[in-house]
Amino acid sequence: TVVKLLLFVLFALPSVISAAVPGQVASSVSLREEATYRYYFVNEKFVVSLQEVVIDGEGHGHYRFKKRDMEELTLDFKISPRLLAEIRNLVDQLSFLSSGESYQHKKDFSHLGTMTVAVRRGERQRETTFNYTDNAHMNQLVQIFRGLTIQENRIFEIDLVRSTDPISMPAQLRFLEGELKSRNIADPERLSSVLIELKSDESVPLIAR
Repeated sequence: TVVKLLLFVLFALPSVISAAVPGQVASSVSLREEATYRYYFVNEKFVVSLQEVVIDGEGHGHYRFKKRDMEELTLDFKISPRLLAEIRNLVDQLSFLSSGESYQHKKDFSHLGTMTVAVRRGERQRETTFNYTDNAHMNQLVQIFRGLTIQENRIFEIDLVRSTDPISMPAQLRFLEGELKSRNIADPERLSSVLIELKSDESVPLIAR
């Protein structure tokens, strides 16, 4: 199972991603930027009631979350240059820092939770809060952040199962496979090292490796 997922991450997904975002501004990725990109989601009725993703101008980030009956946790990660360029591009296309658009749909969907998107570049900064949007570029940006929360939560669950309940690893990998095939993982490249470690971990059941 790990081998199949690793092959999918290394070979199948990159071709899909490159086809989906032709002409991505790869040159911008090499430029260091004094910036912060933040996504904050809250819904007290959800199992995961709080989720926050913060990414700096070089792709270093953290994922902060609160699950029911658990203490708040913060995990560090780093996104790929490809994904960082995509986030920058969407912020540029939105003219986010100079726009006055609220992005809130005319109907209220507060039962789905509330999102805050914030951007800081140098001395300029702006944040906006909404519960649903029909703005295509903002929706793409939100989907990236949601994909990062799904991805980092899955890595957290895999690490937890690996250390406390290895026999449950096949189930975690099935969840991951579904998330990958549904394109719910924002940065598949990050999974390569996780899967390589699992493949060589003898505490993980052979059926999962």
